[in-house]
Amino acid sequence: MTASRAAVLRLLGTSERPLTHQDVVDSLVGEPWNRSTLYRNLMDLADSGIAHRTVIGGLARFELAGRANSCIEHPHFVCTACGEVSHLEKASVRVDGSGLPDCVTGGEFEVQLRGRCDACHGAAIATA
Repeated sequence: MTASRAAVLRLLGTSERPLTHQDVVDSLVGEPWNRSTLYRNLMDLADSGIAHRTVIGGLARFELAGRANSCIEHPHFVCTACGEVSHLEKASVRVDGSGLPDCVTGGEFEVQLRGRCDACHGAAIATA
């Protein structure tokens, strides 16, 4: 395993939240690896099943696979004004699979709710 891949793996292992490519670049700013190398490492870890890649709020986020309370296990709320992502860990979404194409039934579901967060909603009311 390369030193850069080991560093990315350690970072994912110690993070309490899924990381974007930019998060990884910022966290490893003093290291000799460029953005492209770090991105390839993230993608290789995801392709090999060591990490999980999910797109939340328009950004790919990476976390170690098999982690308890993984992002693939709960829906998310994405603020359309500020981009803040909230984990809806206590929310559950039931999807009735009847009528779905066969190619969907073996895949994963990722649920995202969009709207304004409480802070942005309050700010919009205050300026109205």
